[in-house]
Amino acid sequence: MSHRSLVDVTSPQSPVLSKRRPFVRTPLLLSLPTELLERIIYESCNTGRRALRCTCMLLCRFATPFVFETLVIDTETMSLSNSRDRLRFFRALASGKTFTRYVRYLHLISLELPEGRCTLVSLDRRRRERNSKKLEELLVAAIPLMTSLRGVQYDGVERRLRENGVLWDQIRSLPSISMFSWIGYPVPITNFPHLTQLSIRGHLFSRSVAILISNSPHLSSLSVLSTNFPGYNPSVLAFFRQYPPGKYSSITNLSLCGNLAVFQSDVPLLIPHLCQLQSLELSINFVASEFWASLQAERIFVRRLSLSLLRDDPMLFDYLCSYSGLDSLFLLIRRGSGEATQKGMERVRERHGEMLQKCEPPGLQFGEYDAEDNSWSWKISEAVWMRKWGLDQHSRMCGICIL
Repeated sequence: MSHRSLVDVTSPQSPVLSKRRPFVRTPLLLSLPTELLERIIYESCNTGRRALRCTCMLLCRFATPFVFETLVIDTETMSLSNSRDRLRFFRALASGKTFTRYVRYLHLISLELPEGRCTLVSLDRRRRERNSKKLEELLVAAIPLMTSLRGVQYDGVERRLRENGVLWDQIRSLPSISMFSWIGYPVPITNFPHLTQLSIRGHLFSRSVAILISNSPHLSSLSVLSTNFPGYNPSVLAFFRQYPPGKYSSITNLSLCGNLAVFQSDVPLLIPHLCQLQSLELSINFVASEFWASLQAERIFVRRLSLSLLRDDPMLFDYLCSYSGLDSLFLLIRRGSGEATQKGMERVRERHGEMLQKCEPPGLQFGEYDAEDNSWSWKISEAVWMRKWGLDQHSRMCGICIL
């Protein structure tokens, strides 16, 4: 099946179809093998129901792994408004007989049910609590059956999901999970044996985050977006403080955004954790000049660099001009971009220009901060975060199941 053709099919918005009301069809573009298309065309001449069922089964067998590659659990905004349909779907999920084994990315948002039409508030509350508990139990039962699961993302504030120890123990025990994303409150898991990519977003960076990082020997990509209150800039070193003496991280891709800082006193302890660094993205409030000098001294030369700095730094340009092999560079100076900055960029262009211009688009970019748009730096932080983790990250995803 080396050749594939595109076919536009219609797919129900929800995996469970209600017989009591029509469902909304949305277009779905699938790349089908030529052999399957030939089989469909061949059997289309036969109007018998047997051939039609056979064709539908073939199409379903091929499409299911792609359609259910990403599963979103959000009962507050789901398309299944009927409680019976919701329960039916979660039971199918827990049975493991259909699409559960094809789920590769699990996106957890909420298991809270919307308010019903019952006039007695207390009765409606108890009913919703009972139904939510049942859905929670079925979800926990379905986790071990997700044998293809590669990544988990949680971005809600619901205590039901966050504090369910059994749920997170089931997720942690899956050997196939290599990506984990957490937004909001302290992370409930401190051990992911096979974790390679970690994304954290929020303002409550507790000790558990540092423990999780230190307990992940295969962690190669770390992305952090700090939303702490203005004026409070925790040190980047805090994420590496739980490593035992003499042991360091193996991170190759590091992205830090928001209210964070690299202080001068932390540089000697931070640099050993970055010895294998290849890609660096910084959009934080403070970076000490000694950081760039230490990278140069330890011969840690990154290939991809994206920076949003408050002011220009001569040490940065000295570092960039001390080696060859820079593939891409983006630099935003928020204040004080003057002649010295222009000269520094000219030096970088002379050193890396030929290599950078081979990128599509060209890898050398330089921008100045717009004083009238104070949100620009924040927008860049958001963009960096979305590139690191999000539903749009999975290029192979052909459909999203929104409950």
